[in-house]
Amino acid sequence: MDELAKHNKNRWEALAQARVAYSRPFLDLTPENALTALDPDPVFVGSPFSQVAGKNVLCLAGGGGQQTAVFGILGANVTVLDLTETQLARDHEAAAHHGYTIRALQGDMRDLAAFDADSFDVVWQPYSINFVPDAAQVIRQVGRIIRPGGFYHVQFANPFWSMDEDAWLPQGYPVKQPYRSGQHLLFSDSTWKFEDEQGNQHQIEGPHEFLHTYGQMVNTLAQTGFIILGLREGPEGDPQAAPGTWDHLVTVIPPFNALATVYQPALLTTYF
Repeated sequence: MDELAKHNKNRWEALAQARVAYSRPFLDLTPENALTALDPDPVFVGSPFSQVAGKNVLCLAGGGGQQTAVFGILGANVTVLDLTETQLARDHEAAAHHGYTIRALQGDMRDLAAFDADSFDVVWQPYSINFVPDAAQVIRQVGRIIRPGGFYHVQFANPFWSMDEDAWLPQGYPVKQPYRSGQHLLFSDSTWKFEDEQGNQHQIEGPHEFLHTYGQMVNTLAQTGFIILGLREGPEGDPQAAPGTWDHLVTVIPPFNALATVYQPALLTTYF
C-alpha cells in the first residue's frame, strides 16, 4: 500500500466511523424500491444493470452497504472491493440484514489482480475514481475483468468543479485550478462537514482528490472498448438559492457526472 492509499484509507476510516452519508448501509430496501435507490431518475432505465438476478456484479471502491445492498436484493452475485475495513463491515451488515451472501475484499482500485479476466457482468463504481490520480489505470483494468457485453457505470467529478460554495464572488464562482488529468484538487477547506443520523456535527479531514478531464474519461473508455450509453449530471440544486450556498453552486456547476457504458472490445479492431 503506497502513501496515497494509506492516507485515503485513514481518512475514509475516520469518515465511516463518524457515519458520513456514504457509509450508512441501506437497510430499508425492498425489491420494489431497490432499483430506484440506485438509479433515482430515468436516465439509465432499460440499461443492462436493471436485470441483474444471477449476474456477477462488482461494486468497485464502493463499500458502505449501499450499492451492494441494491444488487444483493435484486438477486445478483455481489462482490465489493474497498480500501477500508469499516466500509466493508457496512456491506456485511447490509447483507446480514437482507439475507444475501456477499464477497468482500479489501484492496486498492488501482490493483484488480485479485480478479480473473472476464469475471463480471456488471462493474458499478460510485464516486471513487477521483481519489486516485490516474483514472486510466483503473478503467483499463476494468476492461480486463469485465465480460464482453458487460455494463460499466462510473461516477466522477465535474472537472470544472474545483471550488467551494463560499468562493462566490459578485462575478460568479472562479475556476482557478489547472484543467489537467491528475491535478491534485486543493479546496479552501480540506475538511468534510456533515451531520450524522443523530444530528451531531462533524468536521473531518477528507481524502486526497484528483481532477480527471472529460477527454481522459471518454477517450480512455473508448480506447479500452467501452461504448457510452448515457451521461448523468447532477444534482440540480435550487436556482432560487442564495449565492454562496451549496444549492446555488450546483445550479452553476453540477458537481457529479456518471457514465453508463457497455464493453464491446471487438469493435476496437473495426474503428482503431
